[in-house]
Formats: sequence, C-alpha cells, structure tokens
Amino acid sequence: MSNDISGYMSEWMRNKEDSPIIMSSRIRLARNLENYVHPLMFPSEQEGYRVINEVQDALPDLTVQRLDAMDQQNKYKLVAKHLISPELIKQPASAVLLNDDESLSIMVNEEDHIRIQAMGNDLSLSSLYEKASEIDDRLDAELDVSFDETLGYLTTCPTNIGTGMRASVMLHLPGLAIMKRMNRIAQTINRFGFTIRGIYGEGSQVYGHIYQISNQLTLGKNEEDIIESLSEVVQQIINEEMQIRQRLNRHNHTETLDRVYRSLGILKYSRLISMEEASLRLSEVKLGIDLEYIELENFKFNELMVAIQSPFLLDEEDERTVNEKRADILRTHIN
Repeated sequence: MSNDISGYMSEWMRNKEDSPIIMSSRIRLARNLENYVHPLMFPSEQEGYRVINEVQDALPDLTVQRLDAMDQQNKYKLVAKHLISPELIKQPASAVLLNDDESLSIMVNEEDHIRIQAMGNDLSLSSLYEKASEIDDRLDAELDVSFDETLGYLTTCPTNIGTGMRASVMLHLPGLAIMKRMNRIAQTINRFGFTIRGIYGEGSQVYGHIYQISNQLTLGKNEEDIIESLSEVVQQIINEEMQIRQRLNRHNHTETLDRVYRSLGILKYSRLISMEEASLRLSEVKLGIDLEYIELENFKFNELMVAIQSPFLLDEEDERTVNEKRADILRTHIN
C-alpha cells in the first residue's frame, strides 16, 4: 500500500491552506418529489432507481455513482470525504451525483429523495447557498418538487420542513476542548436554534477536536436569516477559541508545550495507533503549529485527518493491521 495521500481528498479541499480554525463549510438542501413516497417507504428498489434516473436526467452534466455498483470500502471512502452520509449506504437503491472537483454532491434516496450539498473551504456560506440554489432551480424546472405555500418544502423529517436547509461549518477547536468549554457552548447555542455535532454530523463521534456547528431550525426563517445567524454564532465561537489559545500560551505555556511535543513524539515514532489517538495527536500538533511552538514542513492537517481513516487503509494484499498502516503514514508525513 502506498503512503501517498494526495488523492484521498476532494480537489476543492486540496486547494486549501490549513487555517487555524475554519476547516470547511457546507449548505445542504433537502427536497422530495411529488409523485413518489419517501425513500424510507419505497415498496421496491425499482422505485428508488426511477428516482435516480429522473435526477440524473435533470442534471446530465454531473457524474453519477450508484452505490449498488460499489463495494463497501469505496462507499466508506465517500463518507470519509463527506460526499455522502453513512445513512445513504444503508439504502438499497441510492446514488450520488458529483461535479468535477467534488464541491457539489447530490445524494439521491437518503432520508429524502434529493439532498443537495455545496461545500467550500472558508466561511462563505452565502456563495455556497447560491451554488446549491442553482442546482435546486434546475431540479425544480425538470421535476415536481414537494412544496406547500404555507409550510415550505416538505421533507421526510418534520425538523427539516420549511427551507429544508442545513448550513454547517466545521471548526478545529482544541483550546475550547482542552479547557472543557464545549458542553457549555453547546447548551448556549442550542437555545438559539443551533447545534454542535461530531465530524460526520448527527450522532457521530468527535475526532481531533473537530466540531460541526449547524442550524436546527428550518421553519419560520428564510435562508439568508439562517446563514447570517449561523455566521454570527460561528464567529463568536472562533473569537472564544482564539482567546483560549492566548490564555494557554500565556498562563499554561509549559503544559501546552509539553502536550504538543508529546503528541509530536507519538506521531513520529508510534508503530501502532488508533483513529481516536491519531486524530487527537494531530490536533495537538496543529495547535502547536498555530501557536508557533513548532514548525513542520508540508504538515497538512485536513489531508491527514482524512488519510488516517480506515477506508483508505484497507488493502487485502497488505498483511499489516489498520493501526500499523496508520502509524506508518503518520511517520512518513510528520517530519
């Protein structure tokens, strides 16, 4: 198995320089079709395939990948790259449509018939919404989309009714996590209709001090209001993270320096390492780089966080365990 990780990430993400906190942003629009029951209620797989064909015909310039034609490892690679959700894999007739740089992903037959995702590497949620909305308009021109004049877009889950939009921002927050502030922040923003989730959204685990901040309310607000409110919440969290980092540097300098160098040593010399520990150690080394404690050439936090995930490490011709391969990749890229 090669230790080259350059092909593990989508092109739009590879073009990004690692920033101290903001990792990515996403706009997701949930839509359903009038003439079909919701995907979870399909009477047969053929119903699902008909939906895929209709969406494919409406978006002929995008590349379609049908999940029933893929093995499990390649499906989970798409999950690791955030192009599909883990739930999409469970559906017997499902697909994803992608543009060339994979910044657009249209999931077909997850919880809803269509889930449009536009992804970017900064906080430009408004431009991502415009990109997703353009796809939405194209679908609306070709298909009968479920819409109610009073309620808005009709989705499988009532919590998505209205705009059908979930906006989210992925943040690297080691300072707040180390100081155990995340639970308090989660409780605070929850009162205003926002939530904090793990790296793969609802119900997922937190790896590497990476958190996804997103809106919960989709009814009673328009898309612009949701984006503006989320951007304000995210900026407040970023400001608090930066203040905590300054405090760690000023008042907990030796402890933080020790934390960073211990993690660096583990990444450079381990022969076995789990996903949980690898992501934690990468996060702490990234913190050390951002605080200018250490300097590493070609340290790519975002790429490594993808590359250490199991779907990219499985190889039937390689007898090493996943934990061995993960340690080998990290030793190769941490120097």
